[in-house]
Amino acid sequence: MRIFSASLLPLAVTCFSISQIAAQEDTRPDALRAIESTRGGRHWVDEKTQPPKSPEESQKAFEIEPGVRIELFAAEPLVMDPVAIAFDELGRAFVVEYGDYPTGPEKEGSDPLSRVVVLLDTDGDGRADKRQIFADKLTFAHSLLPWNDGILVGAQTQLLFLKDTDGDLKADERTVLYDGFLPAHPQMQIGNPRWGFDNWIYCNYGPGKITSPQRPGETVEMPRSEFRFNPLTREFGPAAGLGQFGNTIDNFGNRFFCTNRNPIMTALLPLSVVQRNPFAVIPNPQYDVAPSGGDTRVYPLVEMKSNYLSHAGTHTSACGVTAYHGDLFDGDFDHSVFVCEPIGHLVTRSIVRAEGAILKATRAREKADFLASRDTWFRPASLATGPDGALYLADMYRLWVEHPKFLPPEIAAKLDWRAGEDRGRIWKMYPEGRSPKKYVPPRSPEDIIKLLEDSNGWRRQLGQRMLVERQWNSFASELRNLLRQHPRTLTKLHALRTLEGLGELSDADLWLGGLAFDGPVRSPAELTRHAVQIAAGRLADSTHLAEAVCKLAEYPDARVRLEVAVALGEISSDAATAALIAIARRDGADPAVATAILTSVRDRSARVLAGLLATDADAPEKAAAAPALGLIRDLATVAGARGHLGELQQTLALFNADSTDAAADNSAEAAWHSAIVTGLATGLPRHRGSLGRVSLSSLLNNPPEGLADSVVGIRGVLAHAASTALDRSASVEARRAAIELLGYESFTETETTFRKLLSSDQPGAIQQAAMDGLQRSGGATAADIVLEKWLSLGPEVRSSGLALLLRRADSTLATLEAMRSGDVNPAIVDIDQRVRLMKHSDEKIRELAANLFGGAVSENRREVADTYGAALKLKGDVNRGEAVFKRICSKCHRINGQGHQVGPDISDVRNRSFEALLFDILDPNSKVEPRFTDYAVITNDGRVFNGLMVSESSEVVVLRQAENKEQVIPRSEIDELRSTSKSLMPEGVEKEVTIEQMADLLTFLKGTSPQQ
Repeated sequence: MRIFSASLLPLAVTCFSISQIAAQEDTRPDALRAIESTRGGRHWVDEKTQPPKSPEESQKAFEIEPGVRIELFAAEPLVMDPVAIAFDELGRAFVVEYGDYPTGPEKEGSDPLSRVVVLLDTDGDGRADKRQIFADKLTFAHSLLPWNDGILVGAQTQLLFLKDTDGDLKADERTVLYDGFLPAHPQMQIGNPRWGFDNWIYCNYGPGKITSPQRPGETVEMPRSEFRFNPLTREFGPAAGLGQFGNTIDNFGNRFFCTNRNPIMTALLPLSVVQRNPFAVIPNPQYDVAPSGGDTRVYPLVEMKSNYLSHAGTHTSACGVTAYHGDLFDGDFDHSVFVCEPIGHLVTRSIVRAEGAILKATRAREKADFLASRDTWFRPASLATGPDGALYLADMYRLWVEHPKFLPPEIAAKLDWRAGEDRGRIWKMYPEGRSPKKYVPPRSPEDIIKLLEDSNGWRRQLGQRMLVERQWNSFASELRNLLRQHPRTLTKLHALRTLEGLGELSDADLWLGGLAFDGPVRSPAELTRHAVQIAAGRLADSTHLAEAVCKLAEYPDARVRLEVAVALGEISSDAATAALIAIARRDGADPAVATAILTSVRDRSARVLAGLLATDADAPEKAAAAPALGLIRDLATVAGARGHLGELQQTLALFNADSTDAAADNSAEAAWHSAIVTGLATGLPRHRGSLGRVSLSSLLNNPPEGLADSVVGIRGVLAHAASTALDRSASVEARRAAIELLGYESFTETETTFRKLLSSDQPGAIQQAAMDGLQRSGGATAADIVLEKWLSLGPEVRSSGLALLLRRADSTLATLEAMRSGDVNPAIVDIDQRVRLMKHSDEKIRELAANLFGGAVSENRREVADTYGAALKLKGDVNRGEAVFKRICSKCHRINGQGHQVGPDISDVRNRSFEALLFDILDPNSKVEPRFTDYAVITNDGRVFNGLMVSESSEVVVLRQAENKEQVIPRSEIDELRSTSKSLMPEGVEKEVTIEQMADLLTFLKGTSPQQ
């Protein structure tokens, strides 16, 4: 339903030839018109569709994982348009029927069409036989959660609470809990409420200006993030990440969410943790657990009729992500996460396990999906584990699930968007040879507590929810016994979190229930991880807990150590700092753990940095920290951004403690010297405190009072760097580290050295390091050096050199003049650079570029399309095509592991037609996904940077450029920041690729020739 699919990658065209397209039009179309004439559903809108099948016929069209049985639980007329299922404590199935999809009632002002119904199995045969409308006239309601003897429903702009108070299975109480959410479209709105192990309720997609009747007069502006609230206190706010239609909590308390192209995601850290250190730039905390985009694979049994044919064979409408909680399946099903793919008429199964400090998913079956259908009306939307341990699937059973907003209006008008609105199925799956387990609802508090001991995770989670909802504190002793004595780890985990939710969890419970650690005697990792999360908020008030958590820095599980690193950010004791140092020394090279450490070092980055580099009996050389160079740099960045004199003294003292001569001969020490210098140089310009506007150069040349003695050592290192950089007897690694330092010195002091480093007799790696240094430190004179040494530069270094030359208008003009005079070959300028030059704001630059490059890139794409259409008739060569890809495309695109992933990974292009690929290449700006839009930054001193904006904050903008290079630009240095509204891939490839080469390139991308 573009439930779900809203991706905006380059658009597809069908397998019509250009000549066929032209024959259908009165006038010959240009490339853009050709794309418009065949994309957006035109390729399938007039095709004959299959008629709907009966439930029995549809069941025969399934192929399901061996050993799994699928049977019907309910079908029309008992259920219609089902998109979500949930079972309450009585075992009743509540189903959301999304009748509003896709555009709501046909007549304006009519009642909304979504409903919640209850499906009952009155004769106990495992199949529903009674339908009761629980609540109707709901606005775009698409998800639900049983709660507090009623249900929560996500309904477009509101979270509603619906309750039946008189026992007639009809909701007579309808309360708005939260209002003001801003939906993006019918499948990207507030919804999918799930009870977390921490006793908060988590929902997908929470941006808006949120109000609550329980907090009159208060409006909270929510960012673009997930939403969570405390069901007891009604406190609410953002949760880390941003999902679409899909949200689940697994058996171990991990939360997963999804978007159309990202089937399984999670958040590394809570949003509050990510934001607590203002001096550290930490990117979006969510990450892909499973492969995403073109790296995903699905195996449909029928054609995927999507508006975006480039996604065929991959997830294009991932939704309804669901962790299995039952106990019927054996083995890896406890770790299984399912994802619906309605465009592909299938469901995938992945196995999620820890890999170091993060979670990773692998396909359960390498070349097949969990469930796939040949019935093109089969539209799986979401799943749920039942009280009986079976897996239930909501099949909306619609003819079309594309949303009209993603199709051209004239095409959308042709489709019967409501075809199937009177149909729908719910399927039940369980292992062959086993039967779903009978569920007996709990009748007493003792029955509810007993649920925590069940092998079925749905029942355990129900027990926790009901005890916390009812606040039955009198049963704390029973829960405490489970926590301390029960043999099952997951029962202990629920007992722990239930005691927390009741406000009855003592420090002693935490100690015995997860924090105990004495060498080989330890609590299980999953239990300890949750105990550390809970303990974090108590460390400041409990020396005993603080000692226990510090000791867990040596815990063997990396995910526990990550949680310890986060928790230690709540206290500033010497023991906590020492524990952070221990984790940094062990896990500093792990980006996930390093990120956790950075959140905890707001006021002690220098101490952790010093400890990381300290020598001791176990690590006699500072080389032991070499793998953690990224963390070393980031710790120094935090120290610089904070600008505290004491921390700066401690950081600079690291240089005083060593002989600069000895360090220069040690490549590992030279590397960490460079990392610290780089960090300080990056962080200091972000400082907004007592030091005022400051840079590394200004700090060294005019140190504030109290730092005059401290800068002596770093000055010595920088001074020695010039001789080391030119010392041919030194290792390449040591020389490169020294050259990096030169980039942070005054250019007047390093100009001569840079000239020598760019000589033709220097290794390419040294030339490249020098060019990188020049980009940091040099101005107009740096451009003069590059032009002077141009003939001495290797081909790869010239690419970096040209980027430097084109940053300023004056050096750009000088470069074009050098090209006109023959000193520089214009062929070095690639397509995107040519386009920008020919559209430059300086008239003289535009004129020179037009003369040098044969005129402006034609805006008449019809002529280009007509010309290059001949490539479709040629037999291409894969090897020659690979060479074209490396020359033209690999700086920004990756395919099958080759190239750089700056723009979208194009490994899935083999699912596209040759015509589609040709037009994508010739007319890249016909449709641009926002995240692949080119941004331009002009600095106060006239430098120009172009690239994809991958991160921004109040302090910095991060652009990703060709070859996956990133440029971090302090906002204080930015004069202008603007979107070009263009793809990073520009028009004009025909200037670089002949028709024959285009045939070769298409052959390489597709793996077969257009004429084969």
